[in-house]
Amino acid sequence: MELTENQNLFQTVFDSTANGIAIIQPVYSNGEVSDFSILFLNVYALKQTNDLDYKGRLYTDVFPGIKDNGILEKFIHTASTGIVSDFESKYTTNGLRYWFRFAVVKQGEIVIVTTENLTKRKKTEIALKSALETAEKQTRFYHSITNTTPDLVYVFDLSYKFTYANKALLSMWGKSAEEAIGKGLRDNGYEEWHAAMHEKEIDEVVSTRKSIRGTVSFPHAELGVRIYDYIFAPVFNEEGEVEAIAGTTRDITEIKQAQEQQFLAAKKIEESEATLKSMIDQTPSPTLVLMGDDLVIKQINKHMLAMIGRGEEIIGMPLIDVLPELRGQYVWTQVQNVYNEGTPFDQSEVLVQHNRTGVMRDYYYNLAYRPLIEEGKITGMIQVAVDVTEQVVARKKMEESENRFRVLVNASSDFVYRMNADWTVMRNLEGIDLLSDEGDVVLNWIDKFIYIEDQEKALKLINDAIANKKIFEMEHRALKPDGTLGWTFSRAIPILDEQNNIIEWFGAAGDISSQKEVQRIIKDSEEKFRQLADLVPQVIWTAKPDGYVDYYNKRWYEYTGLDEEKFGDQSWVPMLHRDDVLPVLEAWYISVQGGTSYQLEFRLENKNTGLYRWFLSKAVPIRDKTGVIVRWFGTCTDIHEQKTITEKLESLVADRTKELQRSNEDLQQFAHVASHDLKEPVRKIKTFTSRLEEHLEGKLDESAARFIGRIHVAADRMFNMIDGVLMYSKINANLQKATLVDLNDVLKNIESDLEVSLQNTKGEIHYNDLPKLEGALVLLYQLFYNLINNSIKFAKNGVPPKITISSKIIMENQKVIALMTVEDNGIGFENEQSAQIFETFTRLNSKDVYEGTGLGLSLCKKIVERHGGSITAVGRPYAGAVFTIKLPLKQQDNGI
Repeated sequence: MELTENQNLFQTVFDSTANGIAIIQPVYSNGEVSDFSILFLNVYALKQTNDLDYKGRLYTDVFPGIKDNGILEKFIHTASTGIVSDFESKYTTNGLRYWFRFAVVKQGEIVIVTTENLTKRKKTEIALKSALETAEKQTRFYHSITNTTPDLVYVFDLSYKFTYANKALLSMWGKSAEEAIGKGLRDNGYEEWHAAMHEKEIDEVVSTRKSIRGTVSFPHAELGVRIYDYIFAPVFNEEGEVEAIAGTTRDITEIKQAQEQQFLAAKKIEESEATLKSMIDQTPSPTLVLMGDDLVIKQINKHMLAMIGRGEEIIGMPLIDVLPELRGQYVWTQVQNVYNEGTPFDQSEVLVQHNRTGVMRDYYYNLAYRPLIEEGKITGMIQVAVDVTEQVVARKKMEESENRFRVLVNASSDFVYRMNADWTVMRNLEGIDLLSDEGDVVLNWIDKFIYIEDQEKALKLINDAIANKKIFEMEHRALKPDGTLGWTFSRAIPILDEQNNIIEWFGAAGDISSQKEVQRIIKDSEEKFRQLADLVPQVIWTAKPDGYVDYYNKRWYEYTGLDEEKFGDQSWVPMLHRDDVLPVLEAWYISVQGGTSYQLEFRLENKNTGLYRWFLSKAVPIRDKTGVIVRWFGTCTDIHEQKTITEKLESLVADRTKELQRSNEDLQQFAHVASHDLKEPVRKIKTFTSRLEEHLEGKLDESAARFIGRIHVAADRMFNMIDGVLMYSKINANLQKATLVDLNDVLKNIESDLEVSLQNTKGEIHYNDLPKLEGALVLLYQLFYNLINNSIKFAKNGVPPKITISSKIIMENQKVIALMTVEDNGIGFENEQSAQIFETFTRLNSKDVYEGTGLGLSLCKKIVERHGGSITAVGRPYAGAVFTIKLPLKQQDNGI
C-alpha cells in the first residue's frame, strides 16, 4: 500500500510541474550509448507526443525530431560522461517549430531530462524585436527628416514651452537642445510682441482644434533678419484632446528676394570681381567659386583652403583634379546637377570620403551649392561647406551606445523595470524607450510579482537597500501566469544625484525556476553519493579547486576519531607522520596548481591504536565543459600489509643481488685466470711440436707429417678458444664509455683488417650511408667484424662471398632506433636454428671443415644487448643468412 501511495505521489508531483520530465535509460551498441529507453514521462512531456504507449520504447521513436538538431548527441554525452547538460534548441514536429530548454542529469544508470517550453517566450521575443526594429526605424526616419530639413520643426506644450526643436531651429537660436528645451518663447530670445502673438495663436489652435498659418519676420542668430512662413497644428491624444502644438517654419526670405539677390549678385560680379573675391575671403564659412564646364576653382577663401589642407596654388585648377576622390560620390553628382540643371542644393551632414590630411577617411558637411547665372546662362557655382564631422560622429556614437544599451537590457532578463525612490511606483521598461519617463505603471507591484510568504522578507531587504543606498538582491517565489509557483531572481541598482540622494532604481528580474529545480536534483544526487561513499571501506574525500578538503566519508572519522565538522589542511595534516608532512603538502599543492593527478604514499595515525599505517592516496581533478577544475575527488587506501611485504621482499632481493654480484665477480676472475693459465701449456705444445718437426725434418713419412699438422691445427684452435673465452668474460667485466660512433668509419677499418681474406676469397662488402650512433667503439667494431668474418668463413665453395649492409631509422617504444641488416650469400643454416646460433660454444658445422670457437655470435649478442638493442638471424641452407640488428641512436647511460 505504501509503495503504491509513493508511486502515486511521485506521479502527482511530476505531473504538477510546468516542465516536461522524462526518465530514460541508456541503450548500448558496440559498448557505446546509441539511444535511450523511456521509463517514465510526466503529463507535460506526454503532451508533446500524445503517444500513451511509450514505456520501453526508444526515445528517438517517440521523439524523432531530436536526431536532426544535435539534441540526441548531448543526451549521449551526459550519459557517457556524467556531465550535466543545460542547453536550448529548436525542435520541429508536424511542420511546427518549437523552442525548448533541456536540462540533462545522469543519476546512476538512468538519465533525467527536464524540458522547458520556450516557444511562447521566443515568439514573443521575435515579435518584440521586430516591433522594436520597426519603432526604431520610424524614429530614425523622423529624426532624419526633421534634422536634415532646412525648415524649422518644433513642438509646444500647452504652457507655451518648447518640448522639441530640430537642428535648424537650434542653429537659428544659436543654442543647444539642453539650453532651449523646456524654455518658453521669451527665454529663447523672442521679443515680447513676437512671443505674445504666438501664445495667442497657440490658444486659438487649442480652442478651435484647427491649424493656423502665418508669416513673420525676425532676426536669425547668424543670418540676420529673415522672413518665415509658419504653420501651427494641434496634436491629439487618445481621448481626442489637444495635448501639444506642433509647428513648422520655412525660411522664405530667399524666395521673396531671389530675383533681387541674383540681380545684385550679377551686377556686383560685372562691376567688380575684386569685390566678390573680398566677400568670399571675408565669409566665415569655407567658400569657393567654380567657373566653366570644367568647374575650375576661380575663387576660394582661406577657410576652405585650411579645411581641405591645400594652398592657393589650386586656384585655376578643376576641382575634380584637386580632389579626384570625389568622382563617383554622391556629393560630386550634386555639384554636377547644380551646374547642369541650375538646381540649388542644401543638405546637412553629407558624407564625403576624401584625404584632407593625406589619409582617406569619412567627413560630414553641411553643404549649400548655388548656381551663378549670367544673362540667363549658368556660368559657374558657389559652394559653402561647414565641417560637422565631430558633431555627427559624437551623435552616432551616442545613438549606438543607447541602442546597445537597449538591446542589452531587453536580452539580459525576462523583466526590466524602474522604481521611484521609495519603491512605491514601478514602471515596466521592456520594449519601450528606456530613457523616457513612459512605461506601464504598476502600483501594486509587490502583490503582483512577489509571493505573499516572501513579501515580508522583500520589504525588509528593500528598506535596508534604501537606508544604506546599496544594491537590492533577492531570490523569491512568484505566481506564474498559469497559476503555478516559480522562482525569480531580482536585482535593482540605486541611481544617485550629485548630493548622493536616491533619484530612482533601475532593476531586472529573471525566472530561475529551472535552476532551482536543477539545484534540488543536484542536492539529491550529492546525498546519494554520500550514502554510497559511507559504504566503501576506503577513505573517500573531496576538495575545492584551491585544494581545500571539504568532505570525508565515515571511514575517515572512524580511523582518525576527528570531529565531523573539521575540514581543510587542519584536519588531515596533524594526522600525518611528521616525516611525511612536507613531502605530502608539497606534492598535493603542486598537483592543485598544475591541475594534474595526485598520487602518494604516506603514514596516517590511527587514533584507536596510536600506531601509524601506510596509505596510498590518489586524487583526480573534475572539470566542467570548458576544462575548468570545479572539484577534486580523492581516495586513501590502506596498503600497510602490502607495504610491509614489499619492504621484506626488497631486503631479500638486495641480499640476493649482493651474492650474485660476488658470484659473477668470482666467475669473471676465474675465467680471466684460467684463460691466462691455459695459454701457457698450449704455447709450449706448439713450441715443442715445431722443434720436433725441425728435428725430424726429412725423416718423417707422410702419415707422421699429417699427424704433426693435426697437432698444429688443434693447438691453434685451443689458443683461439682460450682468447674467445677471455674476451667473452671481459665483455661484462669492463665498462666502456659511450661516444658518437660513425659506422661508415668502422666498416672502412674492418675492410682494411680483412683485406687479405677478401683478396683470397674475392669477397665484396657493400654498404652506404650507415648511421652515427652512441656506443662503445671497440665493441661495435668487434660486433661487425665477427659478423663479416663469419660471412667470409662460411662462404660456399667456389662462390665469392658478397656481404651487403643496409640501414634505416625507425621509432620503437618511443625511441629512435637504427635498424641494420647484414646479408650474405653463404652456406646459410636451417631457420629452426636461428636462436641456437647465438648460444655459447654452439657450432652448426664440422670444426674440421670450418674454423671457429663457437663464441663469435654469442659475443655479438652480448655486445648488442649491452647497447640496449637486439639481434636476430634468418637463414636457409645454401641460400645465405640475414642478421638484423636494432641499436638505439642515443644511450641512456654514459657507461656501456
